[in-house]
Amino acid sequence: MTLTRAALAVVRSVPFLLCLYVVGLNASVGRPLWIDEFTHFAFAAEPTTRDVWNMFVATADYNQHGQTGIYILLNYWTLSYLGVDATLLRLPSILSGMLLLVSAVVFLRVLGFSVLWQIVMVAALTGQHLLMYFVGEARAYTPIPAAAVGLLLYYVLRPLYPLSWAVLGFGAFAALFGATMHPYFAIYWPAVCLVAYVHCRTVTGQRFSLRSLVAFANPGLVAIGAGLYFLLGALTWMRDQPRFGFDPYEWLHQYGPLANFTDYSHTQFLAGQYGLAGGLTGIVVLGAVLLPARLRGDARTLLAPTLLILLSVLLSLLLGCISYLADYWILPRQWVGSVALIAVGLVWLWAEAARIWSRLTPLLGVAVCATALLVVSGQAMNIHRVKLHQLLAYLAEPTPARDVTDCVPPAHLNVATLPNDERNRVVVDLANRNIACGGPVWTVFREYYNGPPAGLREQQAAAN
Repeated sequence: MTLTRAALAVVRSVPFLLCLYVVGLNASVGRPLWIDEFTHFAFAAEPTTRDVWNMFVATADYNQHGQTGIYILLNYWTLSYLGVDATLLRLPSILSGMLLLVSAVVFLRVLGFSVLWQIVMVAALTGQHLLMYFVGEARAYTPIPAAAVGLLLYYVLRPLYPLSWAVLGFGAFAALFGATMHPYFAIYWPAVCLVAYVHCRTVTGQRFSLRSLVAFANPGLVAIGAGLYFLLGALTWMRDQPRFGFDPYEWLHQYGPLANFTDYSHTQFLAGQYGLAGGLTGIVVLGAVLLPARLRGDARTLLAPTLLILLSVLLSLLLGCISYLADYWILPRQWVGSVALIAVGLVWLWAEAARIWSRLTPLLGVAVCATALLVVSGQAMNIHRVKLHQLLAYLAEPTPARDVTDCVPPAHLNVATLPNDERNRVVVDLANRNIACGGPVWTVFREYYNGPPAGLREQQAAAN
């Protein structure tokens, strides 16, 4: 009996071990900083948290537009108290990636789906290359899907454990983490709450009503989250923003809007196997719906995952419209929250349909799961090969021998008169040199935002 329990525990731990492996593989260990990460690194040269915050607020309009500043504060604390290292700069994203994957696995486990379905979920999220890239990037994108999936898990757990302080604490963390990390989270909170509410009502058979939806959302938590969201917004991203005057489609021209929306973002995990994925979805979902009622049971369980997929698409279109109206670029990275939720929604939909088919015979449920794993595993393995090769290449690159003078920072940056690309190269190379030398972040990087030399701020405003 003890051996059986031990074996079961090992099997049940496999999805979580895969989560840990996937996050480690995508953490960009050994990869040098680049300019977008350097803009966070430079804040760590400030002497105190208050100085960092004051500098962020002062530069938010022209350099850090669309950010709340919380990610940058986390970067300051990790570099100040844990050491100067590129991986530590990316630590908030790395931990967010872990939160995302573990929340998705636990979500399926709470719904009663097997370990194999949990592995399918990990494979699907791994196949979303855009999503996995930001796990190893020091920018505030991965917290959006991490908080959204975490909040979805909370709202599914809440009716099952209404008095649990652990569940409430997790939900509060997910909600406040998302609300304070990025403005985009505001549109995902009501979406995942609505999806979980629909799931709860279809499972319990209770009637839908606005009053029950409001109570389900936890008004106290919503009030606290909204308060923090608008407070940070008033201090930072909700202030007057510059008119960008960009071509919204500039970055979409190479592959076209449709390819960017599908192959390069939302459906990367399908690796172009739309026929197979569509066939699987059509057969198992429509077939389950068309089964006699006495065999299929309640097919309304398919509503919530379907709603999650549809809302994810609509929210991405909404974000695209916001960028278009602001004369800003429409970029696939803006959809990273939906990229995760679509993968979660489709795997959930397949799993619910498989559960209906398994009422006829368990073999049908296993067959659906095996087919789903076949659909998503190809892209996951491709990403695995690429990321493993990159990781080994970074780790194999020898650390350059440095003379003592290499670790003496310059007196000034002296980049104000350089063209934008050259200026970026100089400061990034210097930051990577600082990391290689160790020690604190060099104080010379304070000049990047507040000078000297004179004129740097104006050049940054024009460049960003």
